[in-house]
Amino acid sequence: MNERSTRRWDANWPAAAAFLAPNFIGFLCFTLFPVLLSFAMAFHYWTLRPHEKASFVGLRNFADVLGVRALEEPHSGVLALYMLCVAALIAGLIGALLANIHQWRGTRTGGALICVTGAAMVLGALGGSAEGHTGVFAFWFNQGTQGTFFGGILALICGVAIVGRENAEWDFGVGLGPGLLIALAVFGFWSLGGPMWAAYEPRDARFWYYFYNTLFLMMGLPLAVTGALGLALLLNRDLPLGPWRERAPGALVCAGLALLCIVLGFGLGWENIGLFAGLIWLFAALGFLFNIVTFRTIFYLPQFTSGVAVYILWKSLYRPETGPVNMGLEAGFNAIGLALVPPSWLAEIAWAKPAILAMGMWIFIGGQNMLLYLAALSNVPQELLDASEVDGASRWQRFRHVTWPQLAPTTFFISVVSVIGGLQGGFEQARVMTQGGPAGSTTTLSYYIYNKMFQDLDMGYAAAISWVLFAFIFVATALNWRFGRDQEVD
Repeated sequence: MNERSTRRWDANWPAAAAFLAPNFIGFLCFTLFPVLLSFAMAFHYWTLRPHEKASFVGLRNFADVLGVRALEEPHSGVLALYMLCVAALIAGLIGALLANIHQWRGTRTGGALICVTGAAMVLGALGGSAEGHTGVFAFWFNQGTQGTFFGGILALICGVAIVGRENAEWDFGVGLGPGLLIALAVFGFWSLGGPMWAAYEPRDARFWYYFYNTLFLMMGLPLAVTGALGLALLLNRDLPLGPWRERAPGALVCAGLALLCIVLGFGLGWENIGLFAGLIWLFAALGFLFNIVTFRTIFYLPQFTSGVAVYILWKSLYRPETGPVNMGLEAGFNAIGLALVPPSWLAEIAWAKPAILAMGMWIFIGGQNMLLYLAALSNVPQELLDASEVDGASRWQRFRHVTWPQLAPTTFFISVVSVIGGLQGGFEQARVMTQGGPAGSTTTLSYYIYNKMFQDLDMGYAAAISWVLFAFIFVATALNWRFGRDQEVD
């Protein structure tokens, strides 16, 4: 830096500091200070109850969140073996990621073992029973077997993905180790579960239950991302409708049909059916006028609407007596002669989480992820697609070997952001739709933190849960960053 530029910097730094000061002060007051205060509160008994003073408790809050207590005389051997199974499961999952990325010898065999383990978990859950329920789907009414079932489904999907990896061979090697660790861990949980929870109980059983709720609601993320990609592929190209002059008559016809449906609907007393049919023809008219932009806008509309308004709408859709969901199910059951009663959805423990899960998938399929994939698809070189088509590649082969590798950076970003949002999410849905019920079945960790802080006024314990949640998010993001970046294509 020469003398002239130095003098210019000396003359301009007060103005630069004045422009930066609001942001810097805002960061100090509204970000850094609350974070440091919450970290200090996590090590204190800190409450807003009157006549109770804050006191330093060290790691007791964290021990209460994550620890267990003995119900009778401690069985340290059972606890040690159970924790060994937890460590084996974590090591097996990380090892499976490494083996799949680096293609260790025996990876495909290890993937097959993971498939067998997942199938055993699914069959074990289906063979379970819940009090007051019998039949093959009795597992659905028991939270423990429900978790086992979905864990087995996840293991099956991951195992199939590993087995289906190209250029992998059926042999034995280091890659078999992660599959063995996962299988041994699952067998250990099954054999030690009874003795372990007969001798111990979690100090905060609600924390682990709400953590399970959070993970359950995150199971829709892969399907939502896949749906967003499929929707982006459908909306990536304009419809072959011709120039504007050729489209105008079709738009006028569709607009007339929309008006006719609405008039007939109100005239015949079928207002809802008339409005629904009218909207469909109106969208068709807009499609003639604005082509694919119309449908991109329609699928993105839920993002423009307030989250609270969307949740209130879905709460009305799920209403047991008058909601359209149950009315449609009843009509379908009667049409095929089934004497089934639709569930009460948000009022039933077994169906409340799946109902919120389905709603979340509807919201996120047409949201930001769709726009990100549309932007990424526009950057896929057309010459690569044309060359692969000339070489005789099918549509699937062009997507698998040309389009999908080009989308890897976008998929990596979406997966990282989705996992972070999934672990932090669930507050608005629970607050607006169910108040965390029934019986806490829709309470997530974020809503639990809110309840602990603003209802129980136990701010120190709420801060400790927040930092535990931060640790989960940090680990998940670090694993995503470590293994996801290896899948990117330069």
